[in-house]
Amino acid sequence: MGFHVEINSILRSDEYAELTVGETHAFRKQGSRIFFDDIQIWLTQSDWTALAEIQVINQSRTPTEVKGEFQVLHVYGGKEQQRVSEMFRRMYADGGHPFIYVLMSPETLRESKQTGTYAPESLATEKFIHASPANQLTRIANKYYRDNDTVHVAVVRKAKVAAPVKWEPATGGLYPHIYGKLNMDAAEQTITFFKNDDGNYEVNV
Repeated sequence: MGFHVEINSILRSDEYAELTVGETHAFRKQGSRIFFDDIQIWLTQSDWTALAEIQVINQSRTPTEVKGEFQVLHVYGGKEQQRVSEMFRRMYADGGHPFIYVLMSPETLRESKQTGTYAPESLATEKFIHASPANQLTRIANKYYRDNDTVHVAVVRKAKVAAPVKWEPATGGLYPHIYGKLNMDAAEQTITFFKNDDGNYEVNV
């Protein structure tokens, strides 16, 4: 009778600013999942910026922590770093969650439903539409929609979005950016939120 062992292939940490091929570093992380130690793995920052390819040379674990040492095999930079980082964000940044979220004013939602697409000014000026993960909706609503009595949240199924979706760093973490018009048939529902008695939004989806 066998047993299942979970193994990591990516070490995420913001502790390593300067890396050189051949040098070794100590590491520790929360959780009990060990790392592959017979093949190279990846080192990234917490925002999935690719830093290096590494190999774990020793490790030990407890029920709550894994620690050990790794050796640097290859350091990413320039366009290579950008491409690998984009791949990691595309694969892992959403944590497997199928939805992203777009906040809209009542007028914008009404117009978007009529035309079938959402194309705000940011698409022309920044080349993408700002969308949000669930945990940033309250912050964004209170920052950009405070003058509105209500705000609408479009619950968008990521797989149905016709334009490319890229997860990129911004204030508070990583955000999904839609590089093109949002086809509104990707929005499976819209939820209306009102300000509370303190005049603030609390957006929970």
